[in-house]
Amino acid sequence: MSPIQFLKEVKDELNRVTWPSKEEVIEATFGVIVFCAFIAVYFWILDTVFAKALELIIAR
Repeated sequence: MSPIQFLKEVKDELNRVTWPSKEEVIEATFGVIVFCAFIAVYFWILDTVFAKALELIIAR
């Protein structure tokens, strides 16, 4: 396959792609940010609990 033929096929394939709307991109981005914030808080709580438990174990 020649590079020219490859690029033509890439262009044809990109024309078939269903691109998301601006609203869909904004919604998805917001969802990812909220999910990441939730996971960060979850791990922060776990870290705090495990740190306190380790302090109690070491103090004995």
